[in-house]
Amino acid sequence: MNSDPLEHSYEELREVVINVMLDARNNGVDRFEKLLKKAALELCQQDELERQECKSPPPLHPNDAELVLEIVWDLFRQGIVTLGSDPTKPCWPWLRVSRFGESVLQQGSYRFHNKAEFMKAFHSGAIDVSPESVVYLREAVSAFYTGCLLSACVSLSFAAECEFVRLINVARNSNTYGKYFTQIGGGLGIRSKISRFKDAIRPMLTLLSKSTGDELDNALHTLQSFIRAVRTESDQPSGADPPSRDQVYVYLQLFIPFAEQLMRLRRELAEPDHPRLVRAT
Repeated sequence: MNSDPLEHSYEELREVVINVMLDARNNGVDRFEKLLKKAALELCQQDELERQECKSPPPLHPNDAELVLEIVWDLFRQGIVTLGSDPTKPCWPWLRVSRFGESVLQQGSYRFHNKAEFMKAFHSGAIDVSPESVVYLREAVSAFYTGCLLSACVSLSFAAECEFVRLINVARNSNTYGKYFTQIGGGLGIRSKISRFKDAIRPMLTLLSKSTGDELDNALHTLQSFIRAVRTESDQPSGADPPSRDQVYVYLQLFIPFAEQLMRLRRELAEPDHPRLVRAT
């Protein structure tokens, strides 16, 4: 059998690196050299039909080794990996998964690792968002990966507000439902708009499909969380310390179901025909 190491893709290598680092307490990987050796073993076991042949795996393909180095620094920039194994070995090539990294990775699949992957995950759901919101969303993800956490929150709140204003405009212009939303004027602050929208839509919740009505509170709570992170009750910049990196990551994840829920609401509120029958409760 050919013993030459195979070449792998970035995503294949990234998954192996993450699995190895998450198991570092058991496999003893605490510096880059050990990571390369353990990654080579894991890849050999995946590539060979007979695992016993991988007890002494060949080194990684030179291109794979370069990619592993890039992946480590990508994970470092994202806060998943931190340098140093302990206070006595605080520098490169010692490394370990950060507490933030453990909390994120153990929740499940790390859904994106750069701006392009986030936007890919976002668009994979065919979610209808405005071009303006997409611009703000790209800015939010870019700011997150450069460590500008407050800027990320500000951009995310603008994207969320854009989508909420779209929803209000659709509701106000609806032939069927517009009468419920006449009190939500353009001069109101975002918090007042949210409050009045809640009051306006409450009498018609039973006219909406079950999934749309049941998830409304979650969507509005998410919107309020985005706003609260960066603005005071009077809609002024909060001036507070930015949220932690893991909290901003959570915000980014929450934006996807939030945008999807507002899309469903817009579609139902824009229906030109008669209201739905009241659903059973």
